[in-house]
Amino acid sequence: MTAATATPLPTTHIRVDAVRIGNFRSLRNIEMDLGTITLLVGMNNTGKTSFLKALHLALGADRRLISSDDFFIGPDGNEAAKILIDVRIVPVDADGNRCQHFDQSWIDNDFGGSNLISLDSEDRDFLAFRTQITHDVVKNDFTLERQILPDWPPFATWQEVATRGRAPRFEQLASFFIDAQRDVIGDLRARGSYMGKLLSKIEIPDAAIAELEERLRTLNDDIVSQSEVLNHIRTFLAGLNRTLPSFGEGVEINPVSTKMRDVVKGVGVQFSDGAGSSFPLESHGMGTRSWASLLTFDAYVSWTGKLAEREGLPFHPVLFLEEPEAHLHPNAQRSVYGQLSLGVGQRIVSTHSPYIAGQANLGEIVYFSKDGVESKLRRLPSAALDAEEIRKIRREVMRTRGELLFASAIVLFEGETEEQALPIFASHHWNHHPFERGVAFVGVGGEGNYFPFIRIFEAIGVPWFILSDGEQNACNSVRAALVKAGLTTAHPNVFTIPNGKAIEGYLIDEGYQAELKNAVTEFHKPFHNAQHEQAKRTEIMGWSDSDLEAYLKSNKTGMAPHWAKAIIARNDARSIPTAIKNLLAKMDQLLIPTPPVPNP
Repeated sequence: MTAATATPLPTTHIRVDAVRIGNFRSLRNIEMDLGTITLLVGMNNTGKTSFLKALHLALGADRRLISSDDFFIGPDGNEAAKILIDVRIVPVDADGNRCQHFDQSWIDNDFGGSNLISLDSEDRDFLAFRTQITHDVVKNDFTLERQILPDWPPFATWQEVATRGRAPRFEQLASFFIDAQRDVIGDLRARGSYMGKLLSKIEIPDAAIAELEERLRTLNDDIVSQSEVLNHIRTFLAGLNRTLPSFGEGVEINPVSTKMRDVVKGVGVQFSDGAGSSFPLESHGMGTRSWASLLTFDAYVSWTGKLAEREGLPFHPVLFLEEPEAHLHPNAQRSVYGQLSLGVGQRIVSTHSPYIAGQANLGEIVYFSKDGVESKLRRLPSAALDAEEIRKIRREVMRTRGELLFASAIVLFEGETEEQALPIFASHHWNHHPFERGVAFVGVGGEGNYFPFIRIFEAIGVPWFILSDGEQNACNSVRAALVKAGLTTAHPNVFTIPNGKAIEGYLIDEGYQAELKNAVTEFHKPFHNAQHEQAKRTEIMGWSDSDLEAYLKSNKTGMAPHWAKAIIARNDARSIPTAIKNLLAKMDQLLIPTPPVPNP
C-alpha cells in the first residue's frame, strides 16, 4: 500500500523503530522495537554484538564484513541458506513521538521519492526494507541485496512477505559501529577513524596558510638558533652540499613542520587531570583514551550534522556501541548513561555494566539470553506496571542490584542470615563458588519486598528461587508477592522452612545441636586462657534447645557463617540441611552444568 502525497508536517526527525532478524549468527528469528536509546544487557555470548552488527549491515555497512560464520547453524549442524534483516523507519517529532507523515526533505533527499512510503492501519507513513544476504557457492562470495517492503506483517509471517523494488542507499540515515577495542591514540593515526575523517576535513584559507607557514618558518629559525645541538647537527648535515647537487638554501632543520598539510598530520591531544600539568593522551590510562575515542565520534557526528544543515539536508545518525564502560571506574560508568542521552539520533548500546543499566529507563532495556544455539530477547516490564511498581523495581533492583541482570539464577530470601549462610552451603554442594555458575544470593530486605525481584526475573526469564522462613508473616508476604505477580501460590521454586520455624529453630529440629554449639564457641573466641575456653564450652554444651535458639536469633548476622561452616565440616550426607539441599537440587535441574576444572 503506497502512501498518497500529503502536506508534510514541520519535522525532520525519523526513527528506526523496529527490526527483525533471521538466521544471523545465533539470531535465528527475533524482533525488537527500538527507541532513542536501547540498552542490550545479558551474559556473554548471548547475541548482543550479533544484533548490533546485523542492524549495522542492514543500514549500510560494507558487505565485505560478511563471513560464512554469520550464517545461523542449527543444532543439527545445517547452515541457513540466507540471512534476512527487516527494518522499519517511521517519522517522529522532536520529542520522539510518532508522527503521521515524513517530512518532505527525507522523501526527496534520502528515500528516493514518495512511492517507497507505505501506510499502516492508522494511515501513518513508514518505510520498510529488507536486507537479504546469501552465499554464492560458485563465486565463493556473498551477495547483499536491499529491497523495499510494501507491508509490515505480523511477526509470525514476516519472512513470507514479498518485496517490491530496490531500496535506496541511505546517505542521511547514517550508521556507525564502535566496538569495545577503541583507543583515541589509534584514532589519531588512522585515516578511516572518526577522528581521522574529521582531520581530513581541515580547511584553511590560502592567505591564512601563507601567513601561518611564514610564522612556522620563523619559529623554526628561533628554535634552531637557541639550540647548540640543532646548530651542530645542521653544520654537519651541510656536508650534503659537497656530495649532492644543491638547489636553494641546502639543509634545514625543522623541529616544527613548516607546511600546514604536515602540521595537521601530527595532531596530538594533551589532557590535564586537574593537578596542573597536562600530558599527551598516550600517557593516560585506557579509560581516558577509550572515552576520548567516543567523544571524537560525537565531534564527528556533530560536525556532519552541521554540514547537512548547511546544505539543507536531513540527518539521522544511528550509533551501535559496544561496552561504553570499558576501562572506566564505577562512578564514571554511572555518568555514561547521561552522556549517551545527550547525543543526537539513536544509540543502540550493549553493556555488562550494572551501573549503566541501573540508570536507564525500564522500557529501554532488552535482555538477551541463550536457549541452546538460539538467542532469546525479552523486554524489562514497564507498560504493564503502575508508577509505584516501577519506582520499587528501579529502587530495589536496578539502582542497587543491577548486576542481577547478568546472573544465570537468583535465590531470594528475607535477610542477612541466609545471605551469609547459603553461599557456603552452595559452594560445598557444587564444589566451587556460586558466582562461577552465575548464581546470585539476594536478601530482599525484609517481608513484603519480594515482588520487584519476582517481576523482573519473570519478565527476563532468569530462573529465581525463594527460601522463606516458615513463620506465618513470612509465608504471607511470599504468597502476596506471587499473587501480585500473577503466579500460583504453590510455585515449584518456592521453598519454605518446615514446621512454621525460622531457620535457627529448623536447624535445631534437624538435630544440628552439636554443630550449632561448636559454632557458638567459635563465635566467642578469643578466650582468656584454656580454662576460660573449657568453662565456656561446658556452659554452651549445657544449653537447652530454647536457650540455643534464643542465642542464635539474637546474634543472627554474626553467627550465620560460623554455623554454616560447622555443618558442612561434617562432610557426610547431612552436611547440608534438607530444606537447603532440596533447593539446590531444584537449581541443578534448571542450571547449565559447569564443566569440571581440568587437572593440572
